[in-house]
Amino acid sequence: MTDVLLQIHPWFGYAVSLAVLVVAVMTFSRARDSREFLPGPIVGALVALDIQVLLGIVLYGMGGAWDARPEIAYLHPLIAIIALGVGHASLKRAKGHQMAVEANRTAARGLVIALLLVFVAIGIASAPPFL
Repeated sequence: MTDVLLQIHPWFGYAVSLAVLVVAVMTFSRARDSREFLPGPIVGALVALDIQVLLGIVLYGMGGAWDARPEIAYLHPLIAIIALGVGHASLKRAKGHQMAVEANRTAARGLVIALLLVFVAIGIASAPPFL
C-alpha cells in the first residue's frame, strides 16, 4: 500500500500545483475585469491541496519518514503545511472583503504564495542530499 501511495503522492502534487496555478490566474483575471468573487474554484484547489497534504501526512506516518534525510523528514512537511495554511487564510480573508476586486486579488495572492511554497516543498523532496 505504501508503495502505491509513494507513486501517487508526487504526481498528484504536480496536478495540484497545476490546478492552483490555473485558479490563481483565473482569480487574478476576475480581479482585473472587476467580476464577482466566486470562492468555488478556490475552494476546489484548496481541497486538492488538503488531500495532497493529508496524503503526505499518511505517508509520513506509514513510511517511516522520520528516518529520512532531515530536509525531507522535517522541512518538506512543514513547508507543505504552511502552504496549506496560507491558502486557507487568504480565502478566509478574501471572503471578508466587501469589494469583489479586493477579494479576488487577496485570494489570488494567497494562492500564488501557497503555490510558491508548494514548489519549494517539491524542490526539497526531489533535490539530491545536501551532504
